[in-house]
Amino acid sequence: MPEDSERRETLTRVEAHFEQYSGPIPPSKEMQGHENVLPGSADRILSMAEREQFFQMAYAIVGLILGFVAALALIALSAYIVSLGFAWQSVGVVIGSIAGTAGTFVYSTHSRRQAQRERREALPSRPPPPELPEASDPS
Repeated sequence: MPEDSERRETLTRVEAHFEQYSGPIPPSKEMQGHENVLPGSADRILSMAEREQFFQMAYAIVGLILGFVAALALIALSAYIVSLGFAWQSVGVVIGSIAGTAGTFVYSTHSRRQAQRERREALPSRPPPPELPEASDPS
């Protein structure tokens, strides 16, 4: 057993580093690493991200157009029902279409939030920082 004069205390510091990104384009350091391993891969990743963005925008535009056409069709149907003399029934068509649209919006919002919550829970949790021992008083 070493004597008190020879006894040394060792403090150990442990650090953990956690990085995360989301999206189709990795951070610049990682992109450079891909390029170093396989020349031309950074351009391929950017092209892939551009194509993905193009198709997402195209689907959004198609969805807006189809929604607009459906709304116009329901307005025309309501006007036709009124012209036949069934005013209250046309109100039912309008209220039903509004309720269907609102229900779809609420369901999609709920589904998106649920997916985000599940992704967040699937991430590995960060370990708490280690407790450092108190420094002994030299006096």
